[in-house]
Amino acid sequence: MLILKKSILFILIALLLLSCSSDDKIVCESVADSFLIKDKAGKIRHFSLYYPCRGVNSKTKLLVYFHGVLSDEFKDIPSLKDYTGSPVGETELINYCRGNNFLLLVPKPSYSFKFLNCNAHGWSPFDKETDGVEKLIDKVALQYKVNSKDIYLAGISAGAVFAHHLANKRPQSYGAVLSHSQAYTDENSQLLTPAKDGKFVVLFAYTKGDYANLKELCEKSFKLYEDSGYKTGIIRDLPPLNHSWSFSSNRLFLRAIDNLQEKK
Repeated sequence: MLILKKSILFILIALLLLSCSSDDKIVCESVADSFLIKDKAGKIRHFSLYYPCRGVNSKTKLLVYFHGVLSDEFKDIPSLKDYTGSPVGETELINYCRGNNFLLLVPKPSYSFKFLNCNAHGWSPFDKETDGVEKLIDKVALQYKVNSKDIYLAGISAGAVFAHHLANKRPQSYGAVLSHSQAYTDENSQLLTPAKDGKFVVLFAYTKGDYANLKELCEKSFKLYEDSGYKTGIIRDLPPLNHSWSFSSNRLFLRAIDNLQEKK
């Protein structure tokens, strides 16, 4: 009888684990372009959306990630031949968010521009990119009932600059900005003063091997936010030894944001 009970218990546990594994596989899948968003110019905004492995609930947060400038022509520039722009697949944010109750929204740029005489994509011109991305964020937040304080904008390089612009355009609409290797500047890399009465916290980060001018911009922008009354932090000299996302520091980033939000 004892053996039979143990066998039944083992079967029940196995079925439960199998059921959880099956459910996790379903809710963890990426859903690309799951609803139609058009910007004011009529362009459809393309994106990917990744779900938490245990499903969306009342405590789920939304992380919106913006990569750096992308161009197939960078391979012809010796100093940029290894630069990737840190697409989301290289950041390990997908797995991190799946396991830590985050929706991960990854918009794709819709417009092109010239950068270092290369045809590039990466959130410029700001005035064209902003409308569709705002509509996309608002749609996802409404669909999954995410409060503004739980919406985090994260980006590296040009993506970080764009995150700052989104947050300062609507300073009551977001909870945090994670600014990796860039700062709040205009499209000519001139520093800008943060919006008044913003509620979002700001975390700057850069790598030990990052560009010196970008480190300096991060430091100065950090000070401007701090002087403007924002809860602001900065993490310096992270790995790796180049201008790319510190994927090994994802947990550090999100914990630092939580600490800033709790700071009195």
